Amino acid sequence: MLPMDKYIAKLSGLILLLLASPLTYGQNLITRDEDWTAINIAVTDELIIPSYQNLESRSLELISATENFCSDLSALNLDSLKNSYQQSMLAWQAIQHIQFGPITYFNWNYRMHYWPDERGASGRQLDALIASQDESVLTSNAFPRQSVGVQGLPSLEKLLYDANALSDFRDNAYLCSLTTSISRNINEISFGVTQRWMDEYRALILDPVAGGFYENAEDLSIDFLKALQESIAKIRDLKLAPAIGESFVTTRTRSAESWRSESSLTNIKNNLNSAELLFTAYSSAFYEEDITAIVNVFSDLAVTLAALPDSMVTALTNEMQYAQLQTLHAEVEALHEALETALKNTDLYLGFNSLDGD
Repeated sequence: MLPMDKYIAKLSGLILLLLASPLTYGQNLITRDEDWTAINIAVTDELIIPSYQNLESRSLELISATENFCSDLSALNLDSLKNSYQQSMLAWQAIQHIQFGPITYFNWNYRMHYWPDERGASGRQLDALIASQDESVLTSNAFPRQSVGVQGLPSLEKLLYDANALSDFRDNAYLCSLTTSISRNINEISFGVTQRWMDEYRALILDPVAGGFYENAEDLSIDFLKALQESIAKIRDLKLAPAIGESFVTTRTRSAESWRSESSLTNIKNNLNSAELLFTAYSSAFYEEDITAIVNVFSDLAVTLAALPDSMVTALTNEMQYAQLQTLHAEVEALHEALETALKNTDLYLGFNSLDGD
C-alpha cells in the first residue's frame, strides 16, 4: 500500500497526463476503460479497503473495552469505553460516504448507523428492549434480526452518554449484555463488509463486466462519483441544516448527528476529509478550472472548520460560532454546486440521487 502522499502524487501525475490533450466541454477526459479501472482499483486498494479494515480494528477494540467495563463498572472504564466508541464512530465516518457495494448487503449500512431518526423510533425501541430484559434476543443469531434502530452506533451512544449511565449500568445487568451484543454486532458487520470487498467486490472492480451489474469500468466509476456528490448533499441537508435552523433562536441541537457525544463537527471533518481524498482520486475526470474551483472550496472549508469546536451543541449556543456554522453550510453548498458544475461540463451522468426523492 502506498503512503497517502505518494498515492496523491501518483494521481496528480495521472491528472497532468490526461489533461495534456485539449478537449471541448461536454466530452470525457477519460475515454479508455482501462484508465477508469486504474483509478477504481487505486481507490479500492488505497482508500476503501483500508478504511473498512480500520473500522474492523476499531470495532475489535470496542469489544475489548466493553468487556473491560462490564467486568469492572468503574468511571475510568466507562471513559475508556466511550473513547473506544468514539474511535469506532470516527472510523465509520471516514467510510460512511460509500453507500453501495457490500455495505448494502443484509441492511449492514442501516444496522451499523441508523440515522437520521426523525421520529425517534430507535430510542423507543431501545427502551422497550431494555424493559423486556429478554436475553434471548441478544444472541449472535437473534440480535442481527432485531430492529436496525437498536443494533448500531447510535444506540451505543445513547447507552454510554446518558447522564446516569454509570449508575444505570450498575443497577441493570441487562445493559451490559445489550452493550456487548451491539459491540459484537458492529464488529461482525465491519468484518463482513471488509471481507466482501477484498474477496468479491475487488474482483468486480477489476472486471466489472464479468459481474454483470456494470456495463463497463466508467459505469462503476459513476458509483464512486455519486457517493462523493451525495455525501456532500447529506452533510448540507441532514447534518447541518436541521440543527442550524432558520436563525440563532430556532436551532435544534438534537437534530445534530452524535449530539450526545458532542462530536457532530468531528464527524463532518472526517466526512469532508474522505470526500476530498475521493475527489483527488477522480479529479482527472474533470477540467482544470473545475478542479481549481473545487480545491478552493475544500480549502475554505478547512479554514472554517478549524475555527469551530468539535461539538455542534457548543457552537449552536454561541452567536459567533453559529455564524460560522452558517458559513460552513454555505461553503458545503458551494462545494456541492462546484462538483455539480464539474460533472455537467463532462458527459458523466450520475442518475438518481437518493437524497432528492426524484
